Amino acid sequence: MGLVFSSCNLLGESESTPQFDFRAMRIVDGDTTFVNFNHAPFDTISVGDIIHFQTWMFSEFNNLQEFRITPSRTGSVEFVWRPRNELDSVFTSASDYDRGIFVMPGTSPMLTFPFQYVALEAYADLMLTFSVRNTGSQGYNTTARTIRTPIKKAETE
Repeated sequence: MGLVFSSCNLLGESESTPQFDFRAMRIVDGDTTFVNFNHAPFDTISVGDIIHFQTWMFSEFNNLQEFRITPSRTGSVEFVWRPRNELDSVFTSASDYDRGIFVMPGTSPMLTFPFQYVALEAYADLMLTFSVRNTGSQGYNTTARTIRTPIKKAETE
């Protein structure tokens, strides 16, 4: 019986770790290729490739507070966000779009966020870290996911 009650919150509060997922697509000459960053050889992209990301964030009991996209190396990629007025309608002035920091007002439990990622230079060990934080007060109010996105030189014709 003690096991049943050990996971209950007797204060009536609920906490949840935010969930994060994404889909990535490369579109070349009108042809869409889904990019799988978890299994080779499909995870390698070339300099000049534009990858379209669609991200989803959800927090069951708490509202989302912050979303970050951090490359392990600056200069290897360029991020293309939505127009600034669209970003400003969703995120607060505490955001720093140039650094990939998107602060939300904490009034919604979900967010979909599209953006583009442009490969600028070859780099075998580039990683992107996505982190999401919600308004929860417990130690599990943040989640992060890192993906490896190696970039190779563009093939010449």
